[in-house]
Amino acid sequence: MVDQNLKRILHSERLVKNWEVVVVGAGPGGAVAAKRCAEGGFQTLLLEKRALPRDKVCSGMIMGPWATEIIRDHFGTIPPEVLTTPPVLKGHRFHLPGARSEVLEWPTPMAWRKDLDFWLVQKARAAGVSVWEKAKVLRIESQEKPGRIRVAFPEGEQTLTAEWIIGADGAASAVRKSLFPGLAREYSIPLRECYSGSLNLDKDYFHWFFPRSRLRPRFNVNHKGDFFLIEGSGIRELREEINRTLAAYGFDPSSRPVWKDGCLIPRLHEPLRTGSFSPARGNFLLIGDAAGLLLPITLEGIGTALKSGLLAAEAIGRSAKSGREASAAYLRALKPLLGIIASLGALQERLAETAPVDAGALARAIKEAYERTLTLFEFRV
Repeated sequence: MVDQNLKRILHSERLVKNWEVVVVGAGPGGAVAAKRCAEGGFQTLLLEKRALPRDKVCSGMIMGPWATEIIRDHFGTIPPEVLTTPPVLKGHRFHLPGARSEVLEWPTPMAWRKDLDFWLVQKARAAGVSVWEKAKVLRIESQEKPGRIRVAFPEGEQTLTAEWIIGADGAASAVRKSLFPGLAREYSIPLRECYSGSLNLDKDYFHWFFPRSRLRPRFNVNHKGDFFLIEGSGIRELREEINRTLAAYGFDPSSRPVWKDGCLIPRLHEPLRTGSFSPARGNFLLIGDAAGLLLPITLEGIGTALKSGLLAAEAIGRSAKSGREASAAYLRALKPLLGIIASLGALQERLAETAPVDAGALARAIKEAYERTLTLFEFRV
């Protein structure tokens, strides 16, 4: 009976076609944007193309003050059951051949993304956000006000309208593709391999390996409960180096992962830097990965997704009061963050061009670059 009642409620709710705010994508950025809009009195719908909770290929590190402070201030203390074992890493270790490992002490909460994201969405739902799962956005049908968005459900398709639409739907954003069909898009493809057991590496640290004494390609290793994970966009290219390097820590190259998966990372830093791409148009706002707002060097995206989600919600509030399009306010608020991304991009280029003459000096430079990335989070946007 409970299931039938739930189905009736869901069916009744999905008859509602007109909304004030529609947020596409139930990651951290989408959750905080939807929650803030609902708290501001807007009738808000959050769409997620998969059933919740759903997994995402991501380290699950909640890095830097933006991520930790926004979650604390807008969602509360992360429950212990959302975090992994260990729940809070002590920091990062950087490993280069022929150099002593460098250590960056930086307390970092750690989670599986499916647990973190689901908790954030439940908080948004409790704040009044309507959440529709298995709702895949196909395209934007109209950019006129109100915007029209075509959505596919298991039971069929439907067109929704909204005064404001936030695209928080990741690297392959359907919202971005509809708004900017001519945008040249490049992607990297990080892979993740999950193995049972553990390696002889300190579980309280996130381990970064640079086997060719360059910033790229690289891979990382981290422990989560009864598993250890090997991650990185260079896993295929570095297979031999990975096997050889990790054998010293107890890895059996003949072992098979419990599972392996991958994701896309958008390469939009250059279009953002030059201004050939601005992640907003009219009352359509792109946040997080959909906007290409990953930090260079670490490729961290949770903090930037949360921050841009808040900025988008604030821009919608201003738009409602002024009657002007939200994009101008959003892009203006986003400028300091884009400046940080440009600054880190320049630092990344300098590191990439550094000749690996002194492995120890390079290891220290990489550590300092990661620390600089985390320190930049302290800039208030």
